[in-house]
Amino acid sequence: MTPHQPRTPSSLPAHKHRALQRALRIEWLTLILRISVVAALYAALGTAQALTAIWLKSLWALLPPLAFIVACRVENLRPTPRFPYGFYRAGTIAFLSGALALSAMGLYLLYVALRGLIVLKHPALGTLWSQPLLDWPGWPVLAALAYSLLVPIIAGRSRQRLAIDLHDKGLYADATMGRASWLAGGAAIVGVLGIGLGLWWADFIATLAIGADILRHGARHLYTAVCDLIDEVPRELGSSRVDPLGGRIRDRLTRLAWVSDARVRLREEGRRLTGIAFVCPHADTPSLVAQLAEARADIEAMDWRLLDFELVPVTSARCADAIRTPR
Repeated sequence: MTPHQPRTPSSLPAHKHRALQRALRIEWLTLILRISVVAALYAALGTAQALTAIWLKSLWALLPPLAFIVACRVENLRPTPRFPYGFYRAGTIAFLSGALALSAMGLYLLYVALRGLIVLKHPALGTLWSQPLLDWPGWPVLAALAYSLLVPIIAGRSRQRLAIDLHDKGLYADATMGRASWLAGGAAIVGVLGIGLGLWWADFIATLAIGADILRHGARHLYTAVCDLIDEVPRELGSSRVDPLGGRIRDRLTRLAWVSDARVRLREEGRRLTGIAFVCPHADTPSLVAQLAEARADIEAMDWRLLDFELVPVTSARCADAIRTPR
């Protein structure tokens, strides 16, 4: 029997490969559009805190699509003697980097807004009636913010469907930022209009809302990324439910005539899964090696996400102690 060769990250089914290529095109488009938003907001940048907040948020929003693009390239690198397991955790690292950036940005905006409210710092944008209406410097600001609201529409909601189809948490996190961008842009518009109406504090309230929303998303993604790095049981994307694949694999193994019991461990490696099963074969099992090879091939065909899966024959006592959880 030839040695088992694990799949490579690039060995995706044809329809998944097409979905990944489409996701890459969309993320490139998203990155370009977000760069244009940063430029538009910078051109209109004034002393309004809400505008500064949305500009900084737009600047940091470049990280998720950029991290996804880089991770897709890195994960396809061939294993080396130094990295024998390959680089397919690049997606998890990219997801963690984006979550850290979002969390730090949310904390910064909360700090800036609270400090402004405490010291009673009035923005210098001016009110609508303090100068000719058409000369109010807030109009370019509002135009830039309105443009920033169009980007999630142009990029579309297809990223979320692609993320679920590809089981890619980095892409899913970036897709969920569409709603955050709407809220942040809307809050910034409210803040700028508040300044125009003489409600100076509305600017800082808007910044608080933006910072809190960004921190909420960042903290949630950070928690998920850390759990993935310490090999939490895989969960369904966008949900806290345990992925049923582990249970399906155990059921498949225990239905084999030569297996008396089995325990399964799975972990996430970027968008893919790796795992091991401790199987308890009957003492009189003929051709055990061939049986193991056949069962392994059958299991890897169950789900395209299975990048590598191993079967280890053990005694009944070792199988019972292999894992403390049911799966």
